[in-house]
Amino acid sequence: MTGLGAVVGLVRFPVKSMLGEERERLGFDARGATGDRLWALRHADGKLGSGKSSTRFRKSPRLIECAAAYDEAAGTVAVTLPDGARVGPGDPRLAELLGPDAELTREGGASHMDQGAVSLVGTGSLHALGRLLGDDTPADVRRFRKNIVVDTAEPWAEEAWIGREIELGAGGLRLRITERVPRCVMTTLPQPGLPADRRVLKTLTAARDMCFGVYAEVVTPGETALGDRVAMAGAA
Repeated sequence: MTGLGAVVGLVRFPVKSMLGEERERLGFDARGATGDRLWALRHADGKLGSGKSSTRFRKSPRLIECAAAYDEAAGTVAVTLPDGARVGPGDPRLAELLGPDAELTREGGASHMDQGAVSLVGTGSLHALGRLLGDDTPADVRRFRKNIVVDTAEPWAEEAWIGREIELGAGGLRLRITERVPRCVMTTLPQPGLPADRRVLKTLTAARDMCFGVYAEVVTPGETALGDRVAMAGAA
Protein backbone atom coordinates (compact mmCIF):
# COMPACT_ATOMS: atom_id res chain seq x y z
CA MET A 1 0.00 0.00 0.00
CA THR A 2 1.15 3.51 -0.78
CA GLY A 3 1.71 5.65 2.32
CA LEU A 4 -0.01 9.03 2.32
CA GLY A 5 0.86 10.36 5.76
CA ALA A 6 -0.09 9.84 9.39
CA VAL A 7 -3.08 10.80 11.52
CA VAL A 8 -2.16 13.85 13.60
CA GLY A 9 -5.62 15.09 14.64
CA LEU A 10 -8.94 13.48 15.61
CA VAL A 11 -11.96 15.52 16.68
CA ARG A 12 -15.66 14.87 17.03
CA PHE A 13 -18.42 17.42 17.50
CA PRO A 14 -21.20 15.80 19.55
CA VAL A 15 -23.54 18.81 19.18
CA LYS A 16 -23.82 20.42 15.77
CA SER A 17 -22.05 23.82 15.60
CA MET A 18 -20.68 23.60 19.16
CA LEU A 19 -16.99 23.16 19.89
CA GLY A 20 -15.90 19.53 19.87
CA GLU A 21 -13.55 17.26 21.73
CA GLU A 22 -10.10 16.14 20.65
CA ARG A 23 -9.52 12.41 20.82
CA GLU A 24 -6.44 10.19 20.83
CA ARG A 25 -8.52 7.36 19.34
CA LEU A 26 -11.84 7.55 17.52
CA GLY A 27 -14.25 4.94 16.20
CA PHE A 28 -16.25 5.20 12.99
CA ASP A 29 -19.42 3.40 11.93
CA ALA A 30 -21.55 3.68 8.80
CA ARG A 31 -22.90 7.03 10.02
CA GLY A 32 -19.47 8.60 10.61
CA ALA A 33 -17.38 9.27 13.72
CA THR A 34 -18.97 7.81 16.83
CA GLY A 35 -21.19 10.47 18.43
CA ASP A 36 -20.33 13.14 15.86
CA ARG A 37 -23.18 15.66 15.33
CA LEU A 38 -25.46 13.13 16.99
CA TRP A 39 -27.17 15.96 18.88
CA ALA A 40 -28.31 19.38 17.71
CA LEU A 41 -30.16 22.43 18.97
CA ARG A 42 -33.70 22.22 17.60
CA HIS A 43 -36.02 25.21 17.49
CA ALA A 44 -39.81 25.08 17.74
CA ASP A 45 -40.13 25.46 13.95
CA GLY A 46 -37.98 22.35 13.45
CA LYS A 47 -34.87 24.17 12.25
CA LEU A 48 -31.51 23.13 13.65
CA GLY A 49 -29.13 25.58 15.27
CA SER A 50 -26.12 26.25 13.04
CA GLY A 51 -23.52 28.80 12.06
CA LYS A 52 -25.66 29.75 9.07
CA SER A 53 -29.30 30.11 8.05
CA SER A 54 -31.00 28.03 5.35
CA THR A 55 -34.18 26.04 4.83
CA ARG A 56 -32.90 23.49 7.39
CA PHE A 57 -30.81 25.64 9.70
CA ARG A 58 -31.16 28.75 11.82
CA LYS A 59 -28.11 30.84 12.60
CA SER A 60 -27.37 30.49 16.32
CA PRO A 61 -24.15 32.44 16.99
CA ARG A 62 -23.76 31.45 20.63
CA LEU A 63 -23.53 27.74 19.90
CA ILE A 64 -19.82 28.09 19.12
CA GLU A 65 -19.25 29.53 22.60
CA CYS A 66 -20.22 26.13 24.05
CA ALA A 67 -18.27 22.87 24.01
CA ALA A 68 -19.82 19.42 23.90
CA ALA A 69 -18.53 16.01 25.03
CA TYR A 70 -20.16 12.70 24.21
CA ASP A 71 -20.70 10.04 26.87
CA GLU A 72 -20.62 6.81 24.88
CA ALA A 73 -21.71 4.63 27.80
CA ALA A 74 -24.79 6.74 28.54
CA GLY A 75 -25.43 7.78 24.93
CA THR A 76 -25.82 11.41 25.89
CA VAL A 77 -23.91 14.68 25.86
CA ALA A 78 -22.55 17.15 28.39
CA VAL A 79 -22.28 20.81 27.38
CA THR A 80 -19.81 23.26 28.88
CA LEU A 81 -21.31 26.76 28.83
CA PRO A 82 -19.27 29.95 28.39
CA ASP A 83 -19.23 30.48 32.19
CA GLY A 84 -17.76 27.01 32.71
CA ALA A 85 -20.96 25.35 33.95
CA ARG A 86 -21.43 21.79 32.70
CA VAL A 87 -25.03 20.86 31.85
CA GLY A 88 -27.01 18.17 30.08
CA PRO A 89 -29.98 18.18 27.69
CA GLY A 90 -33.06 19.76 29.25
CA ASP A 91 -31.13 22.01 31.62
CA PRO A 92 -32.90 25.43 31.73
CA ARG A 93 -29.56 27.24 31.44
CA LEU A 94 -29.33 26.05 27.83
CA ALA A 95 -32.61 27.78 26.98
CA GLU A 96 -31.48 30.95 28.77
CA LEU A 97 -28.37 31.08 26.58
CA LEU A 98 -29.61 29.70 23.27
CA GLY A 99 -33.29 30.67 23.12
CA PRO A 100 -36.49 29.82 25.01
CA ASP A 101 -37.90 27.74 22.15
CA ALA A 102 -34.75 25.66 21.68
CA GLU A 103 -33.79 22.27 23.06
CA LEU A 104 -31.02 19.77 22.54
CA THR A 105 -32.32 16.73 20.66
CA ARG A 106 -30.74 13.48 19.54
CA GLU A 107 -30.74 12.69 15.85
CA GLY A 108 -33.85 10.90 14.65
CA GLY A 109 -34.88 10.05 11.10
CA ALA A 110 -33.18 13.04 9.49
CA SER A 111 -29.39 13.37 9.64
CA HIS A 112 -27.80 16.35 11.37
CA MET A 113 -24.91 16.25 8.89
CA ASP A 114 -24.59 19.05 6.36
CA GLN A 115 -23.39 16.86 3.50
CA GLY A 116 -20.66 14.34 4.23
CA ALA A 117 -20.28 11.75 6.98
CA VAL A 118 -16.58 12.39 7.69
CA SER A 119 -14.38 15.41 7.00
CA LEU A 120 -10.60 15.34 6.50
CA VAL A 121 -7.80 17.78 5.73
CA GLY A 122 -4.04 17.58 5.26
CA THR A 123 -1.49 19.68 7.10
CA GLY A 124 0.01 20.66 3.74
CA SER A 125 -3.24 22.43 2.93
CA LEU A 126 -3.29 24.22 6.28
CA HIS A 127 0.22 25.53 5.60
CA ALA A 128 -0.74 26.55 2.05
CA LEU A 129 -3.82 28.44 3.22
CA GLY A 130 -1.75 30.22 5.84
CA ARG A 131 0.53 31.44 3.07
CA LEU A 132 -2.45 32.56 0.97
CA LEU A 133 -3.67 34.54 3.97
CA GLY A 134 -0.26 36.20 4.24
CA ASP A 135 0.47 34.66 7.63
CA ASP A 136 3.69 33.15 8.94
CA THR A 137 1.80 30.22 10.46
CA PRO A 138 -0.59 27.57 9.10
CA ALA A 139 -4.31 28.27 9.08
CA ASP A 140 -5.85 27.14 12.37
CA VAL A 141 -7.61 23.82 11.83
CA ARG A 142 -10.18 24.69 14.52
CA ARG A 143 -11.89 27.01 12.03
CA PHE A 144 -12.66 24.07 9.73
CA ARG A 145 -14.06 21.52 12.17
CA LYS A 146 -12.40 18.46 10.62
CA ASN A 147 -12.76 14.98 12.06
CA ILE A 148 -9.38 13.80 10.77
CA VAL A 149 -6.14 15.70 10.13
CA VAL A 150 -3.43 13.90 8.15
CA ASP A 151 0.21 14.98 8.10
CA THR A 152 0.81 15.66 4.40
CA ALA A 153 3.77 17.23 2.63
CA GLU A 154 1.97 18.71 -0.37
CA PRO A 155 -0.80 21.33 -0.43
CA TRP A 156 -4.24 20.02 -1.40
CA ALA A 157 -2.93 16.42 -1.44
CA GLU A 158 -6.24 15.13 -0.08
CA GLU A 159 -8.10 16.43 -3.13
CA ALA A 160 -6.14 13.95 -5.27
CA TRP A 161 -7.68 11.13 -3.22
CA ILE A 162 -11.25 11.90 -4.37
CA GLY A 163 -12.83 8.75 -5.79
CA ARG A 164 -10.27 6.53 -4.02
CA GLU A 165 -10.33 4.56 -0.79
CA ILE A 166 -7.88 5.00 2.07
CA GLU A 167 -7.07 2.82 5.07
CA LEU A 168 -6.15 4.30 8.44
CA GLY A 169 -4.05 2.24 10.84
CA ALA A 170 -4.65 -1.38 11.78
CA GLY A 171 -8.17 -0.89 13.18
CA GLY A 172 -9.87 -1.89 9.94
CA LEU A 173 -11.14 1.59 9.08
CA ARG A 174 -11.53 2.27 5.37
CA LEU A 175 -12.90 5.52 3.94
CA ARG A 176 -13.86 6.56 0.42
CA ILE A 177 -12.98 10.17 -0.34
CA THR A 178 -16.00 11.65 -2.13
CA GLU A 179 -15.70 15.40 -2.76
CA ARG A 180 -14.25 18.75 -1.72
CA VAL A 181 -15.92 20.56 1.17
CA PRO A 182 -17.64 23.87 0.37
CA ARG A 183 -16.97 26.32 3.20
CA CYS A 184 -19.32 28.86 4.78
CA VAL A 185 -19.25 31.87 7.07
CA MET A 186 -18.62 29.64 10.09
CA THR A 187 -14.91 29.58 9.17
CA THR A 188 -14.72 33.32 9.90
CA LEU A 189 -16.53 33.43 13.23
CA PRO A 190 -14.81 34.10 16.56
CA GLN A 191 -14.59 31.22 18.99
CA PRO A 192 -12.78 30.67 22.28
CA GLY A 193 -9.09 31.11 21.49
CA LEU A 194 -9.66 32.47 17.95
CA PRO A 195 -10.71 35.97 16.80
CA ALA A 196 -13.07 36.69 13.92
CA ASP A 197 -11.25 36.57 10.57
CA ARG A 198 -13.18 37.56 7.44
CA ARG A 199 -10.10 36.92 5.30
CA VAL A 200 -10.60 33.18 5.47
CA LEU A 201 -13.75 32.85 3.38
CA LYS A 202 -12.73 35.65 0.99
CA THR A 203 -9.40 33.93 0.36
CA LEU A 204 -10.96 30.51 -0.13
CA THR A 205 -13.54 32.00 -2.50
CA ALA A 206 -10.87 33.68 -4.62
CA ALA A 207 -8.27 30.91 -4.62
CA ARG A 208 -10.04 27.59 -3.95
CA ASP A 209 -13.64 27.89 -5.24
CA MET A 210 -14.71 28.34 -1.61
CA CYS A 211 -13.60 24.75 -0.80
CA PHE A 212 -11.22 23.40 1.82
CA GLY A 213 -10.64 19.79 2.82
CA VAL A 214 -12.62 16.76 1.66
CA TYR A 215 -15.60 14.66 2.66
CA ALA A 216 -15.46 10.90 3.01
CA GLU A 217 -17.88 8.06 3.55
CA VAL A 218 -17.22 5.01 5.68
CA VAL A 219 -16.65 1.87 3.58
CA THR A 220 -15.53 -0.38 6.43
CA PRO A 221 -16.22 0.65 10.05
CA GLY A 222 -13.32 0.62 12.45
CA GLU A 223 -11.19 2.94 14.52
CA THR A 224 -8.06 4.98 14.13
CA ALA A 225 -5.63 6.66 16.52
CA LEU A 226 -3.11 9.46 16.51
CA GLY A 227 0.05 8.32 14.75
CA ASP A 228 -1.71 5.75 12.56
CA ARG A 229 -0.39 5.40 9.02
CA VAL A 230 -2.75 6.44 6.24
CA ALA A 231 -2.46 4.47 2.99
CA MET A 232 -4.19 4.24 -0.35
CA ALA A 233 -6.17 1.02 -0.37
CA GLY A 234 -5.48 -1.39 -3.17
CA ALA A 235 -2.16 0.17 -4.20
CA ALA A 236 0.85 -2.07 -4.53
